[in-house]
Amino acid sequence: MKTSKPSLFLAAILVAPLAAARVTALLQEPGQQSNFFAVTLGPEEIYKYTDLRFTGDYSSFESPSGALALGRTEAGVTVMIVLGGGTLSLDAPEAGQQKFTEVFKAHPLKTPFKTIYLRLNPKEFDETFAKQELVKSPDEQALAAAKQIYADRFLTSFHAGDKAIFPPYKTRVLDVETDEFGMITYEEGYWMRLRRLSPYASVYPRDFVNPKQK
Repeated sequence: MKTSKPSLFLAAILVAPLAAARVTALLQEPGQQSNFFAVTLGPEEIYKYTDLRFTGDYSSFESPSGALALGRTEAGVTVMIVLGGGTLSLDAPEAGQQKFTEVFKAHPLKTPFKTIYLRLNPKEFDETFAKQELVKSPDEQALAAAKQIYADRFLTSFHAGDKAIFPPYKTRVLDVETDEFGMITYEEGYWMRLRRLSPYASVYPRDFVNPKQK
């Protein structure tokens, strides 16, 4: 008595789960790179600074002295929280200047800030802030303030759940707490977004391209 051979269809059914399992195993093998990073923000990431400065495409800030906190991942720093206060300066490309003036009643804008929550690519952090004088200075009060800001702002940009996604190089997000305008949120990269949260107003339309990064 002859035993019939399994059909090609049946063979495919039997092999498919094995192939899927192999693909899953490959994706889970050690050494596979992830685009999602856990962020550490602890006592060892509190620093004192003097003369902190940053200049972007249409933005800059400076703070004479104070404390800051760094949110560090295994691949570098992607969060910086400035607690010392200072001065924020914002400009706008020509196409956005009229709306900028309507929202902030001035152009360009220069205003004091209380805190800044900054998201950036680790490469830009290394090129910019790592070269400035930062001195480790654990401080419970500063850490508590930084953790509260982190809890309030982390889920608003470049994240996957509680994991960080790195902004593209030369893309930065600034959430700035000011006395005069309340919270200002600003994204500067290939796209530009600038908003005042209360009363809500947006300077740039959706998909506004940064002329300096075209």
